Formats: sequence, structure tokens, C-alpha cells
Amino acid sequence: MSSLRDTLARHNDSEDSLIEQFETTLTIRPSTAEYEEDEINDISIDHTVLRDSTINYTRDHSIVDISELEENERISEQIPKFKTNRRYSLLPRYSVIKTVEEEQEEPKQEEIEFKKTPSPSLEDYYSRQKVDPKYKDVLRPSLLIDESLSKYQKTFTDFLDSNPHIEKESPRFKNDQDRTLIILSPYSSEHAFGRKWVTKSYLSTIFERPQRLLASCIGVASAVTMFPFYYKVINSEKRGSIFASHVRKIHGRNWPKKLFELCLESHEKLQADQLEVPDDWNTGDIYLNPRTINAIEGVIGTIEHAVDSLFHKPSIRQQQPPPPPPSSQQQQKQKQKQANHNLVFVVIRPPGHHSHACLPSGFCLLNNVQIGIEYAFEKYGVTHCAILDIDLHHGDGSQDICWERAGFTGDYGKDENDEITDPKSNPRDEYGKRFATYPKVGYFSLHDIKSYPTELGYATKENIKNASTCIMDHDLNIWNVHLQEWNTEDEFYKHYQTKYVTILNRANQFLNSAKKQYDEEYQKYLDQLSKYNKYLFKPHLYNGGQPLTKPTPPPPFKPLIAISAGFDASEYENPQMQRHGINVPTSFYAKFTQDVVKLAKIHTNGKVISFLEGGYSDGALSTGIFSHLIGLNNDEELLWNHTWGSEQVMRELIKGCKKNWKPYKKPNSDITIWANEVIKLGRSMMPNAVLPSNFVYSYQPEAKDIPVNKMVKELLDSNGKDSVISTSPLKVDPVDDRKVMRHTRSYYKKIREGDDEEY
Repeated sequence: MSSLRDTLARHNDSEDSLIEQFETTLTIRPSTAEYEEDEINDISIDHTVLRDSTINYTRDHSIVDISELEENERISEQIPKFKTNRRYSLLPRYSVIKTVEEEQEEPKQEEIEFKKTPSPSLEDYYSRQKVDPKYKDVLRPSLLIDESLSKYQKTFTDFLDSNPHIEKESPRFKNDQDRTLIILSPYSSEHAFGRKWVTKSYLSTIFERPQRLLASCIGVASAVTMFPFYYKVINSEKRGSIFASHVRKIHGRNWPKKLFELCLESHEKLQADQLEVPDDWNTGDIYLNPRTINAIEGVIGTIEHAVDSLFHKPSIRQQQPPPPPPSSQQQQKQKQKQANHNLVFVVIRPPGHHSHACLPSGFCLLNNVQIGIEYAFEKYGVTHCAILDIDLHHGDGSQDICWERAGFTGDYGKDENDEITDPKSNPRDEYGKRFATYPKVGYFSLHDIKSYPTELGYATKENIKNASTCIMDHDLNIWNVHLQEWNTEDEFYKHYQTKYVTILNRANQFLNSAKKQYDEEYQKYLDQLSKYNKYLFKPHLYNGGQPLTKPTPPPPFKPLIAISAGFDASEYENPQMQRHGINVPTSFYAKFTQDVVKLAKIHTNGKVISFLEGGYSDGALSTGIFSHLIGLNNDEELLWNHTWGSEQVMRELIKGCKKNWKPYKKPNSDITIWANEVIKLGRSMMPNAVLPSNFVYSYQPEAKDIPVNKMVKELLDSNGKDSVISTSPLKVDPVDDRKVMRHTRSYYKKIREGDDEEY
């Protein structure tokens, strides 16, 4: 162990030991601003692994070897537990509670009246379930959340000021909307592991943690520094409702309520050192804390923000022509401001593709991509969507929901009492199938058949069947392809050209068939409309004098492509997540995504929305997202450079995932200069994700007299919040509020005199 620590120390301290030929798009100079952060010891592990190597490069020198785990922990936490039908355990404890509209007219027990009801507000839900007001303080988000992204804007400005040549030399698009939009979900870090009584070795088996966001941001920053004007990074300040109709249509009436309840109840349980999730859940995968509610609302809001950025149309007031501007240049800026983006990448957690309609699974609480598709259908009329899933693991939840959309009963889907639409309006036939409804969703997945939920040696027959389903009929469009072993990138790309590209071809088939079907339905509608119009003039000549009903046109064909972008198939992923040696080279993410963008330009006017799914080591996330964003680009000539995915680059990037990272003082090579700037930018995007590796959520009641972190004070000032800190020695003069004074005898004397005057 000591020799390994010495090796790591040499790597961390020596710049030259990590250098090979490295190419940046432009010459980058070190920024001038001093980098300052509070130091907190970092004592746990990172899960990055090098290909063809047994050494794990850790966040710090203190290493927990996986072999030190107790046998029972290793069995219960590293081997996935598989699902049983737990539908009724998900019913909310307060299931009798109804919305206001439902209470006004109580239906008879034997005849349930289904009606579309508005989503209850958070306050309404609190009052109806008699939630203790103390939760208002418990649910208060972290002060480190930088909603305005002020720290990033400042760091990015310093980066450009230190490299003035970038403004002239870096390529850019003519229109701002051609840039790839990257939306961060700052509340995602609120979902954190809260069992503070567990051992250090147990904690090391919890892969889905807030620190993933820091590695993701460093991946984003890697692409931004290479092409500063090809990307636009923003925060989503929006918090959606877990009770919104597009959430309940996917997950039913009961699961969102139950999830909300479990999060609130976790407060007392974690305080009492009790398990906060049901005993029959896989407690090594799924955890909760009360602020998980903040994270979920943030994720839903970010998804809505992303879809809005693709399709949003200005309001009527915005569409009215403004007064003539002084110049045509301002007109062009106004036009660009109102235009939509075509490419969006959403940085969110927890992931979602394992979540069934009524069953959380594999780190996933809600199915993010399916919620996004439902929102796009409700608000913008998106009728068809192809999901392309490249996570290491099969997205069994996303696929199961596609079966429900096709009219079948899902494996862990909604029953009739759980649905928010009247099941009598679309009854099942004798074989259990309904008519398929909009939106129509196809699911196309590339994954490892030997990994969860089809873990080699532990998989059920049904899980293996699901992960191998290939069908393009019966209202189903599902195609699964399995990853193969490879030794060289040439061998891998032979697999890509002959096998993996199949999911793109099937997505193309799905969208082509959908467009053809729409054209046929629309032509049929025109024929019926023509007959109806003739009937209006001479009704006695048509239909034997019987009245004709005006035909209804089919919904306009409006397709979308969504990517479930998981990076746990990366060559740098933790071997405990990749237990069977199946992975992909880093270049795959750029190549595949570039092909998806080409497909989108054929079918969706170039619109692609990408959701972060898996990826659990710093190396896998940082390099994988870097590669993915190079591919998610409107520059068709932009290609991935093989030096960007090297082990040396990965090693430099993951140094920035240490809580107490310090930049090189005098970097003298391209790779270290570049890595310094990347890490500064990445860490500034989500200050609340810069956490020690052994971080565990713990509720701390709000106290007035506590030391205030410098970063917190800066964020309070920049976000326009109350920056008066209670620990300040300066107080308002009790006599003259225009003055301030210190806590001196005269201050307290005036306070006492004021009290005496009142009497």
C-alpha cells in the first residue's frame, strides 16, 4: 500500500511524469487570477481505473481497498438485488387525500370518475398531509448553490481576458442558437447519502453521489476551453413539481406521493440512525434524505427548461414588433435571443433510465427521459421520440414504459386505480392491449448484457429477455444490441460499423415509418374532409342521406431524438461497476453522438436533447462528457482528437476532483496549462458539488452565531441575497439607524436605555 501511495504522490507532484504529445485547439495561457478555496481534508476514494492496469488513481493518498470490505457488505452491496413485484408497498400512507376538485364532487365507490386535475402545490400538499412546519427549515437548500452562475462567469471572463487571442482565433457560429446549450441542475447535489453511522468501507461502495457533478462539470469545462464559442453554459433555476401532470402520466398517482412522503420521513429516521428506505429495497443502490425533494424538483425543472429551449415560442407580446431599433445589428441580436437551440445537454442526477412507472431501481427514482418526452408532448405537441441509450446497463425502466405507451401492461407499471386518465376511455381487449396513445416512443439501447439488471450469474430469465428484445411492430419499436470485447480501437470500430450502428438504423426506421404513417393518415383525412364538404352542399347525395361527422386531422408529425447518455461503459470506469471487462474507448462518445446529430438533421431539424445517466468514476465522467460534447456540435468538420482521451489527460483532469485541489503554480506544458484552466472553470460551475469524498448528508439546524465560509458570503452577495452576516461585529445603531456601531458598552447601554423608555 505504501508503494502505491508513493507512486500516486509522484504523479500528483510531478508535472513531467504525465506529459505526452497533447494538442489544444488554441494556445492557452495561464489565467492571472489567484485560485483560493478552503482546505478540507479529503480521505476517501475515486473509482477511476486505467485500461490494462490494476492501479486505481485515487482522489488522495488515503485508500480503502475493496478487499477490506466485510464479506456480508460485499455480497449485499456489490451484487445487485433483483426486483420483485412491490406495487402495493409504493402506495402513499395518505392515499385517501384528494385534490380540491376531487373533494367537491365525491364519486360513488363503484364508479370512479376520472378527470384531469391541476397539480397540487407544495403548500397544498403540506397542509393536506398535516406536515410539520419544521420541514421548511429542513428543506432549505444549501447556501453554496450558485443560482446565478456568478462564479463561473467570473472565472470564464478571466480565462478570456488572459487569452485575448481566443476572441479573434477561436471558431464560432454566425447565430448564437447554433451553439450547444449545456444546462446545469444546481439542486442535484442536494440528493446525498445520509447514513452517517456506516463504515468507511461501506461508504466506498456508494457510487451514485453528489461528487459526480464535479467530475461532470470538469468534462463540460474541457469542451468549453477547446471551443469557447461553440457552447453556452447556463444554470436552471427552475424547480418543477413532482405532482405535475407529465410526471404523474408516467409514474401514476401514487408513486410521486409516496416518494415525497419517504423523503420527508427520512429526516427523523436519519436523525435516529435508522434506515430511511423500505427494507425490501436495495439499500446499497437507493437512499434518500429530505433534501432529495429539492434535487428531484430541480431535475424536473431542468428537464422542462431544456425542452423549452428546443421548442419555446415567444409570447404574443414578445412577437409584436418593437419600436424601430437604431441599428440592424440590434435587430439581429433580438432575433437571435428569441430563437431556439437545437442541441441541449442536461447535467442532472440522480439518473433515471432504470426507474419503472411504479418501481424505483438502480439509483433511479424517476424516469427523467420519459418525463421530458411527456412534457414535450403536452406543451409542444411532440408526437414521436427515439430514445438512444448508451449506458453500460440496460435501461429496463425506459423500455418498460414504452410497453405501457404501446397499450400493454408494464412489468412494474400502473394499474387502473393509479392512472390519471379514465381507463374506460381506452379499454383493454381480451388480450390485455389498448390502443397506443401519443407520444409514440421508440427505445434503442447499446449495453452490456452481463451487467445489471442482467448480472452474469444473477440474472432472471425475464430480465435477459427484456435486455435482448428486438421488435418493430405491434406499436412497439424496441431494439437492443450487446457490447462486445475488444483489444484495439480498430477492432472496436469494426464492431461499431457492423453491430452497434444498428440502433441508429432502427431509430431511423422508426422515424421514417412514423412519417410515412402520418402522411397516409393525413391523406385519408383530406379525402374524408373532401367528402364531408361535398356532403354539406348536397347531403341527399352522400351517405344515403345519413349525417356525416366532420373528420378530425391527425396530430402534426413532430419528432425528437433523446440520448440517455451514460458514461459507465467508459474505459476509465470503476471495475466494480464494470465487473466483466466490457467497455468502450473514450472516442466512442464523440463518434456516436456525431452520428446522432446527423440523424437528427434528417428527421428533427437537428433537435437533440441529451440526459446524463450513469458514469461513476471521475475519469469516466470527465473524459466521457468531454468526448460527448465534441460530438454534440453543429460543426460537421469538428473531430475528436485521440490525444484528448489519453490516460495522461484523464489523470490531470481527475486531480481537480479532490476537495483540496491546488493548481500548478508554474505550469510549463500545454497539458498542465490547459488542465489548470479546465479545472478552475469546472469547479466554478457548481461550488456546492466540491465536496470531500467522505461527505455524508447531516441536518444542521440554522444557527445565528456560526462561522461563515468566504465562498458562501461571496455567493450571497453575487446572487442578490441578504449579505448581512449575523457574526459581523457591526450592528445598526439603536438610536440612529443611519449609523452602525460595534458590540461595545455604549451599544448595549443604548439598547438598555431604549428598553427603559418603553416602560
